[in-house]
Amino acid sequence: MFIIVSGLPGSGKTTLGRQLAERTHLPFIDKDLILEALFDSLGVGDHTWRSRLSRAADEILLSTAREAFGAVLVNWWHRDWAARHLPGLGPLVEVHCRCPAETAADRFRRRRRHPGHLDPALTDEEFADRVTTIRASYRGPLDLGGPVLTVDTTRPVDIALLMPELRTLLTTVP
Repeated sequence: MFIIVSGLPGSGKTTLGRQLAERTHLPFIDKDLILEALFDSLGVGDHTWRSRLSRAADEILLSTAREAFGAVLVNWWHRDWAARHLPGLGPLVEVHCRCPAETAADRFRRRRRHPGHLDPALTDEEFADRVTTIRASYRGPLDLGGPVLTVDTTRPVDIALLMPELRTLLTTVP
């Protein structure tokens, strides 16, 4: 069983994904953790380098998931890539983190990530352009063929209240 955690950057995917992994006893596989390990081992470069490592991190996430036979997977999913690769992993449930785009953008701007992400190098104008691009490409849940549980992440999620609904969905997936 795979729980795919989706949503805008800054929507709370990693926070919720960690809680779900703990409650379900599934491995937690987060693309950013993989990407940051690649930065640490191979170095930080320009945007082209970051993009290459990001694609490598996608492949590592996928191969790790295949070996796990079940996990909580967290990423800012490229819709086409997700549609091609994730359904083949096995049974899945999507947990979609939803909050206003302004909230997600504000959280994204305030958080401190690994320097390899190149966030500190973004000017305010570049950041605004990135947010505009993300908003334009965002179409809600991935809808990968399995059930979708949409969670309001505007405020902290009460995981104890969420788990019964998630467990019900998990039992309906063949």
